[in-house]
Amino acid sequence: MKVFFGYENMDTPDPVSMHDQHEDLIITSQKDDELFEAIPLLSIKPLRTTLLFEDYGFTSDSKQTYLYLDMISIFYIKEGEEQEKTMFLFQTEEELIAEIIHKNDRFFVVGSQQELLVKKWASAYKLTIEFILFQSALDKPE
Repeated sequence: MKVFFGYENMDTPDPVSMHDQHEDLIITSQKDDELFEAIPLLSIKPLRTTLLFEDYGFTSDSKQTYLYLDMISIFYIKEGEEQEKTMFLFQTEEELIAEIIHKNDRFFVVGSQQELLVKKWASAYKLTIEFILFQSALDKPE
């Protein structure tokens, strides 16, 4: 998982080190807030995506998967009984956008507006979950 920035074709930084493209969106690792409005994107290799995926991301022309970073929240389950985890994940399925395996850990992507709801469900199932921030290079807190 890595953060990239999307620019509409007409707003592309010059010179640009293009990483990827999706229709008229140029995807690069460069960010230029002074001159251009960047769309933050998260590149993922999903274990699976759901029907909600297309509302929160896209597959680029080169078949890489991206999520709109400002629209999503990602969490993992820290603690809890296996049966409770199963029931929680069953309930969470209706809000799930994607499931990711990163560094042998399982992460779940939901819309950022669903974060509070997911926390309530976790509490009801007596689970400890943790939402991650991308500025921390996606490493789980110790």
